[in-house]
Amino acid sequence: MKKILSVLVFTLVAACLVAPKFIAPKHQEKVAELISNINKAPGYTANIVSTDLAWFGSENKVLVTFDTTQIDPTIQEGVLEAELIIDTHYGPLLLSSQGLFGLYDTEISYTGDKQRNFIEWNEDLPLYELSVLGGFTGNFKVADSIPAFSNPANTFQFSGYAGQGEMTDQGFIYQGTLDQIDIVDGYTPVKAEGFTLSIELNANLATIMQGGFYDSTTDFNLEKLNIGADTELSGLNIEMGSSLDKETQLGSIEIGYLIKDAMFGEFKASDLSLVTELTKLSNKFFIDYKNFSDNLLAETHSSDAVYEVILAFMQDNIGELLAAKPEFNITDFSGTFPEGSFNATLTSKLADIGTPTIEELSIPEFWLYNAIVTANLEADEPLVRSLAEQFIASKMRAPLNAPEVKQQALMIIDSFVQQGLIKLEDDKYKSEITIEDGQGKIYDSAFPLM
Repeated sequence: MKKILSVLVFTLVAACLVAPKFIAPKHQEKVAELISNINKAPGYTANIVSTDLAWFGSENKVLVTFDTTQIDPTIQEGVLEAELIIDTHYGPLLLSSQGLFGLYDTEISYTGDKQRNFIEWNEDLPLYELSVLGGFTGNFKVADSIPAFSNPANTFQFSGYAGQGEMTDQGFIYQGTLDQIDIVDGYTPVKAEGFTLSIELNANLATIMQGGFYDSTTDFNLEKLNIGADTELSGLNIEMGSSLDKETQLGSIEIGYLIKDAMFGEFKASDLSLVTELTKLSNKFFIDYKNFSDNLLAETHSSDAVYEVILAFMQDNIGELLAAKPEFNITDFSGTFPEGSFNATLTSKLADIGTPTIEELSIPEFWLYNAIVTANLEADEPLVRSLAEQFIASKMRAPLNAPEVKQQALMIIDSFVQQGLIKLEDDKYKSEITIEDGQGKIYDSAFPLM
């Protein structure tokens, strides 16, 4: 029995001693791949400044620069740079907070020494740190953090951020939290509380890197936002999602903006929602564009040449993008006020047309003539009446409860009803707007757009 245990112990020790020799070159290949991917991004360059190799680990210092003139050519001295330290310990035995075993444990940190001239934080911590624990099957875990900091005058306070996630062959999940941000400088203090970030990508890494569509959700949540003494928003949420129909190979993108409660002085509202979507998007077009852009950025071009090449690609492939008749829709635009609620939806797409040129797509008249749009609106009668009264009161510079204000508001609403622009049904005012062939209609009342 002792001999068996001795053999097992010897085998484990030997594995721990020998394995790093095989892991090291693979890890350096990943570092080189990371540098290559950064250099492919517009405006970014990355270079390994130094490499320190040891048996059980390595340290790489990487200088990353970004040329801001890629965004705005008028920016002077617009080159930003940051030195990243990539410190790695090789497995299989790791003493990491994310696990004891794995191929490697990497800490990527940005010390931010220059930023200490402007903000203050724990001198023993970097300004940003990302930990990556690589597994034996290709999966990996991540954890990142930003320490609490403030400016010297203590008018800006950041409570610190922490997140963690995991990449598997099924997808990527990530959760991040930030307790509070305070800005107390000037006459309008700002306080943001309870920020959370949630990401779920239901695709493997290869699919994600293709640049096409896959099922995903990303949620930004903020429990409360106070601006000044009379503005308070709570339950703020931005939801972004994508999906792919595997049969048709058409993708969609949805973005929703939600506010549970809002108060601006005497103004109050709740359940404010705006949800938009782009649907019937060609997955092939976006994968082709990703391949095209990767190859383009690998070559050296002037900004003018890049612009011309991109225009040529778009013209050659615009037919693929428009073939399935993509749609832009507002699936929900709604809210509730003390006087009542409103709701609106919109659908839009292009009519049956040939393949337009890029120049045609940049002309507003092209969209007015070729777009097919349908919008439906409805609002509670008390809400419409209240909005009309507020409008009349501001024009007449009269008190909101003045009899003449209420009378004029009713007259305007009645005139819209008489003209067939709105209808009163079940204590709700409703309207339907359509646009086609360059002409608009509100119910049966037509009007030209051009």
